Amino acid sequence: MGSTTRKTSKRRRPRADFTPEQRAAYGARKRADKQTAIAAREGAAALLAQRPALIDPFRVYASRVMGHRTLGNALGMMAQNPSATRVNSAFFWAKEGRAVLPGAAPICVLARRKGNKIVEEENPDTGETEETVQGKWSGWTAERVFDVRDTIPAKKPCQHCGTEPGGTCPASCAVYEPVAGPVPTREEVAELLDTILREEGGFDLDFLEAAADEAQDLLDDEPDDGGDE
Repeated sequence: MGSTTRKTSKRRRPRADFTPEQRAAYGARKRADKQTAIAAREGAAALLAQRPALIDPFRVYASRVMGHRTLGNALGMMAQNPSATRVNSAFFWAKEGRAVLPGAAPICVLARRKGNKIVEEENPDTGETEETVQGKWSGWTAERVFDVRDTIPAKKPCQHCGTEPGGTCPASCAVYEPVAGPVPTREEVAELLDTILREEGGFDLDFLEAAADEAQDLLDDEPDDGGDE
């Protein structure tokens, strides 16, 4: 495919005014958040592999917090905040008229980003700076999301309970009600765990359940210690 050329508009890119020090700090934070997200999902996968009885509770949790995110992110979110009920970025909470509390602990998730590879060059014929689109790029970065209980009404009263901006909605406020989506299947969870744990031998739900049944059969077959003397 050939490159596409277009004149540069005076659009403002995110963090355009950052100093080199601010850019370095931002990049370091994003890398740390990405590692946190990866470590969280790996730790949660190991826990579910050791305790398969937690798979069904995780499926219910995932139906609450996934939204448009992946099942892998739901796994990582459970490790970071197992009591979360509704999860969004600060940007999307703002769209609902809510602000994230200062100091609220973020939940780190992975987010896919993609776009055009753009190179700015001067056109020798016109002397104008033009952008050349040279292919596509995609990759994974980190995103910070927050549970609804870490938010408060921002500029207007809460649309559910009327709490004034800056106040804390009561526990009975409908904003805290979970919004459940489709519940992932046990097979989908098992496939996810197998993918994450592949380097450590993978995950076989059928084998674990069969082993658990066999162990229970052995317990049922044990003689009663309280027999006749």
